[in-house]
Order: sequence, then structure tokens, then C-alpha cells
Amino acid sequence: MITIFATIRTSLMPDTLKAQTSKTKKTIIMKIIFITGAGMGIGRATAQYFYARGWTLGLADLDSEALARFCDGKDTNRISTYSLDVSDAKAVEKCIDEFCLNHDGQLDVLLNNAGILKVGSFEDLSIEDHQRTFAVNVNGTVNCLHAAFTYLKRTPNSTAINVSSASSNYGVPELSTYSASKFAIKALTEALELEWKEHGINVCDVVPPFVNTHMLSSQDVTSKALNKMGAQLVASDVVRTIAKQVESPKLHRPVGFQYAILHYLSDITPSFMQRWLMRYLSH
Repeated sequence: MITIFATIRTSLMPDTLKAQTSKTKKTIIMKIIFITGAGMGIGRATAQYFYARGWTLGLADLDSEALARFCDGKDTNRISTYSLDVSDAKAVEKCIDEFCLNHDGQLDVLLNNAGILKVGSFEDLSIEDHQRTFAVNVNGTVNCLHAAFTYLKRTPNSTAINVSSASSNYGVPELSTYSASKFAIKALTEALELEWKEHGINVCDVVPPFVNTHMLSSQDVTSKALNKMGAQLVASDVVRTIAKQVESPKLHRPVGFQYAILHYLSDITPSFMQRWLMRYLSH
């Protein structure tokens, strides 16, 4: 009897109210996000943010124990975890295929967060350190974008978000290879933002300066630039910027008010002045 009454009430509902009701239903459709480097720091904080808002999560990290700890006390029907080295293209493809095919081939958001940093003078770091930085930060991002393309294309208004860095503005001494890897991410983001428009995929990045996470605290040495600038931001600051990119994608979105000013000024500042500033920070 209640069902019949509800059906009659809906049929008598004004068209404008029906439209509002339909719109409300759309807003509660389950959203799907795949996050790399989700075991700690920015990745874990982002996972927590979207889990709390009802999203379905695909979480990838080398540290499977960290992923298991994240799942404690949560609805694991909404979380899939993968022990993954993003530099392994075949492993990336397998994980993203499995996750997306288990969710009707859909993917609303891909967050390329996995990255590594090794601070030190260029000549003091091993060649393996340099190559591993590119393998994870650059190749890993390429691998994930390539594997996710088909699913992003199938999903209306999907978004790929890359985690870049303020070190993509000007090369940072003692972070040379890391800085170079983030220059590559910036270029990749800019190219795909144009290239994937025709497929209905938004491509953008978030651009934080130094963030106070395990990536910095675990370093054996520190850089002069870091000592002068400090790491004032925390993971939640970056998460808020990622959330803005999901809601309203913008090609490059800096993190933090102070750095945002510097970021936009860098677009109009002559290169010799940027070099002078970096020289000052690194001495």
C-alpha cells in the first residue's frame, strides 16, 4: 500500500520537483577512485578523505601492511588493496584492470601520488638512486595513466590527477633528479590535458612545496633549500587541494596560499631572477 501511494505521489509530482529529485539521486551514486602511494602520507590522507565521503577505493602501495592497517575498522566492501610497484607496467595494468572491471569498467578519479625522493648532492647519490627516482616518479605515472585510460574514457567527467611539486618551477640543487622528474610530470600533465579533452577526461596536477610527511622525515640528509624554506604544509593541506581538483579541475593547482602567490609570480618572473632566488635558497 505504501509503495502504491509513493508511486502515485511521484506521478503527481511537478516536473521541477521530479528534476530535483532525480538530481539528488545522481549525487549519491557511488564514486570510484584509484590511489597510488596510498600507504602513508598524502596518499593515505586522501584515501581517508574520500572513504569518509562514501567513495569506493582502489589503494596501491608497496607496503601491503600499511594498506591493511588503513582497512582496520572500515567497510572493506568499498576498499580494494594492491601490493604494487608502479614502475612495473604489467603489474600496474593487472591491478587497474582488476579493480575497474570489478566496478563495471568505471573509474572516476585516478590519483598518481606514488613517488620517492632521495636528497643529496648529485654525485653523492648512486646511479641506482637516480634511476629509481625516474622509474617510480615518471615511469610509474606513465604506467598508471596508460593502464587507466580505457576506464577513464568510459566514465563521464573522469579526472586524472598527478602529484607534482614546486620543484618543477626551477631545478632545486640537492634534489636534482627529483626536480627533473617533476618537470616531466608537469609536461606530461600539460600535454594530456590537451590530448585527452576529446575523450572527456580531465587531466590536472597539484603542486605542493615541501610537505611535512615521511618522505621528508626519512631522509638521511637535508637540503639547504629545505632548511631555509621549511616544511610548513601537512598532508591534509594537499588533500584539500586534491578535492578541489576533483570538484573543479584546473591544469595546475598550487597548494597553500603563500606558495600559490609564488607559483603565479613565477609565470611572469624572468628566468634570471628565478635562478637568483634558487641560488640564494640553496646556499
